Amino acid sequence: MQTLSLTQTPVWRRSPRSWLICLDLQRDHVVPGRPRYAAENAQVAAACARVLGYARDAGWRIVHSQLRHDDSGAWPRELFSAPIEGLRPLISEPVFFRHGLSAFADPGFASEMRAARGGQVYLVGFSLADTCLATVMAGVDEGLSLTLLEDAIGAGATPALATATRMVLERFARLASSRRIAEQGLEVMS
Repeated sequence: MQTLSLTQTPVWRRSPRSWLICLDLQRDHVVPGRPRYAAENAQVAAACARVLGYARDAGWRIVHSQLRHDDSGAWPRELFSAPIEGLRPLISEPVFFRHGLSAFADPGFASEMRAARGGQVYLVGFSLADTCLATVMAGVDEGLSLTLLEDAIGAGATPALATATRMVLERFARLASSRRIAEQGLEVMS
């Protein structure tokens, strides 16, 4: 018979599984000369890869949301909508394509994320001042507990806008470093 120490959490009291939302992990953000490119995005993509690797190893539920424009199907534009190398979704990771700012603009994404209620949801990707902000606000409306991994979120080329966006987001979501989370085992933070 296995005994339970006072420091262990009983199985029936453990938090639901963790989730990772990957926003806009698309080449348009890392290819020089593209409208959404910023030099810092290479470091953001590396941090996203680190978090994505950990989440996969830990068995998290991972969902991807990508922005699709109606005209993005013509070559070579689809090349820039493609996932960043090393950040491609696995076959077991659903990908939702949206036309609006928030990932919740896709009804399938919204439905999928209802299962995340009560769990911890982490967010990485690009477009802090628009897509991240809109997704966090919609996620809060859906009853989710969100943590933005700041070093794994591209802020774009306007530092003042990024600072203002973070100030707004602090009221609705936790802000954390992916390195700090990884040191703590990337589990639910209190």
